[in-house]
Amino acid sequence: MEKQVQVKHYSILSDILFYFFYFKERDPLVLWFSAAEILFGVFVPLVGIYLPKIAVDLVTGGVTVGRAVAVLGGFTVLMVLVRTAPTVLNMGKYNYVNGARPSFLGFLFLKSLRIKYEYTENREMRRIYMRACDNFSGGDMSSPYLAVSGVVDFLTHGICFFLYSAVIGTLNIWFLFLIMIFSFVNYGVGMYSVRFYDRIRDEQARAERHYYYVRRAMGDAKAGKDIRIFNMKYWLVRQRDLALEEIRGLQRKRNRVASVKEKVEFLIAALQNIVAYGFLIYQVTKGVISVSDFVLYFGAISGFSSFVTGIMNQIQVFRDMANRTDPVRTYLDLPEEDKTSGSRETAELPVPFSIEFRDVSFSYHCCEEDGMEGERGAAEDKEVFHKLNLKIEAGEKLALVGENGAGKTTLVKLLCGMYDPDEGQILINGIDRSEFSKMDYYRLFSVVFQEQLILPFTIGENLAMDRAERIDEKRAWDVLEKAGLKEIFEKKKIGLKTYMTKVLMRDGIEFSGGQQQRFLLARALYKDGPVLVLDEPTAALDPLAESEVYDNYNHYSGGKTAIFISHRMASTKFSDRIVMLEGGEIIEMGTHEELMERNGKYAEMFRVQSSYYDKG
Repeated sequence: MEKQVQVKHYSILSDILFYFFYFKERDPLVLWFSAAEILFGVFVPLVGIYLPKIAVDLVTGGVTVGRAVAVLGGFTVLMVLVRTAPTVLNMGKYNYVNGARPSFLGFLFLKSLRIKYEYTENREMRRIYMRACDNFSGGDMSSPYLAVSGVVDFLTHGICFFLYSAVIGTLNIWFLFLIMIFSFVNYGVGMYSVRFYDRIRDEQARAERHYYYVRRAMGDAKAGKDIRIFNMKYWLVRQRDLALEEIRGLQRKRNRVASVKEKVEFLIAALQNIVAYGFLIYQVTKGVISVSDFVLYFGAISGFSSFVTGIMNQIQVFRDMANRTDPVRTYLDLPEEDKTSGSRETAELPVPFSIEFRDVSFSYHCCEEDGMEGERGAAEDKEVFHKLNLKIEAGEKLALVGENGAGKTTLVKLLCGMYDPDEGQILINGIDRSEFSKMDYYRLFSVVFQEQLILPFTIGENLAMDRAERIDEKRAWDVLEKAGLKEIFEKKKIGLKTYMTKVLMRDGIEFSGGQQQRFLLARALYKDGPVLVLDEPTAALDPLAESEVYDNYNHYSGGKTAIFISHRMASTKFSDRIVMLEGGEIIEMGTHEELMERNGKYAEMFRVQSSYYDKG
């Protein structure tokens, strides 16, 4: 894993091709709709400048009223049809492009499961992931839509620019250059405003993050208690007002620049029209061009600047698209871990089996993360384990204890295959774990982590971690009974199809802390992995409740290799062996009685913790 995680910057053309090949492979209709929209987008303005010329030619040519009406009527019907077609094509393009956004979100999610687990724990990488996901939640401002619509508009304006240039060039090549100068001055004014908006973009984003964070805090039910107790309401309102004032100040700056831009553009357009009118009138009076040509050329001149402005606007759209695409492609380009390689199958292993850490060294190479058991510090690599040696016998119940930051959780993640050792080996029944595929290896473990994943789906789906139609109901009720929940569920008429949490369903159920731990035990029993791992899942419970939960885990871990991790001592007495970690090293090892008799660090911690309960 890299020490610095940064968003990569890709070229605009590269980003456009990224989306082009996506739609070419999955939704080619988007490209056909876009191509047709470009054709009609070019045809409509071209006919628009020639139709008035034709009308004037008919009037000045002395044709009958009936013929003039017929010709102009035909052109009118044609214009209605060609103006309607782009709208239909645009809606088709819009629906297909926006319909692809869930697919992109799915790609990101699946990618998050294929990258190394270290990336998922990196705080900056999580920000990149959220930025990438937010991009596809942006509707018309999502990068796929900006890319597709931007290309359509850019090519339409570009082709029209060259066609109109050709029309004006037939009048006078020097006059064309003069009109181009006006247009490019106008372009320069627009680009100044674009660069100004770019300069304040980060300021505005920071101010908006500040505002939305405070607003969320003001509406967060969990924060309500602290807000009341610490009388934070006026302080939060002040923080909100400061953020809003900063946002409004930046908006005023934008508005001032936009106002100056509009005025300058108006003056340039007025000057261009005065020059154009004067030159064209002069040409008519000299007999160089006809009245109908006057109408044609003036229409071309009037539309010419709009195409230059359109091209300029699309350049800004492409910049926005590129900024939104960078985190997406950065995340999708992350290297993936190989989960399918491996010559051996875990099904060949006898159950239970032994696990051995042999000379295992491991360091965190990206240390901006905090809150990870206190093991990640400031900016430099931090070695957690150096040549760690530990063997867990087949069927053994092992307790890992130690203070926060001792390395317990890191050891579990190494064991479960989420981290790879920098040096050394992790052996399963004497076989290096690298000889098993990752997906096969994961099947060995039933783990209850500190972070408790409860999804807003049914009890059955949360229990089996699978689709409803694949749930083994008999097995589900069996493990719920073992976990002590079946009787409670039957009394409260809770079934496997009852929803958990109130995120999706108002009548969803919420478990107490103890019930939730029992449910997690049931989930671990349902998977029935040969290794049961409990990574401080009861840290939020009181010690008596924790002891009861561990008793349940211990009761149903027979025939499995079981590893219990805690910084409290509820899991130790029933364990076959206790390993005490400190600073990534094993400082004591033995049974509860042996360690108490040794009167070392373990005994000291046990007595200190016990004293609190004795006093109670």
